[in-house]
Amino acid sequence: MIDAEGYASILGLKDAESVKRLGRSDKLADRIPAIRKWLWRGKDIEAWFKQKQQAGDVLRRTAMGIASNLKRCSNDSVICLSPSDKIGSKVYGQEHVLGTTDTGRVELIELVKVDKSIALKVLKQLPKEDFPELADITDWVDLTYGRINEGLIVRLEAYF
Repeated sequence: MIDAEGYASILGLKDAESVKRLGRSDKLADRIPAIRKWLWRGKDIEAWFKQKQQAGDVLRRTAMGIASNLKRCSNDSVICLSPSDKIGSKVYGQEHVLGTTDTGRVELIELVKVDKSIALKVLKQLPKEDFPELADITDWVDLTYGRINEGLIVRLEAYF
């Protein structure tokens, strides 16, 4: 059994009260039910960490897929029409697009397929102060080519 002080130590928090506050807001592994103490089973904490890590991996892969599609579409003069045009569903890679291959030929290019619901979670989690290009965007499809830049792509690749 691990108490709040022990859990705080595991998480690198300063005190047990921080753990209790996170626990009350359901941001930690569930504590042992049916008792009135702040106690956790080690196996529950490990399972919670594993679940959070897997969720982070999914978000990271999704962000990388979005970044790849943004890079491909924004750097390709065949795809990009004007800075005010929206990238649309290309960001999700659900269709092939006409673009320039690595060898310089213009043909259909397969983009990275990205799950829309997870991509929207990624968008929601990105802090707007670090991603000002996304400040008023609620769906990736509304992103215009004029907002896509190398800085956005690099920050997106590095965030998760």
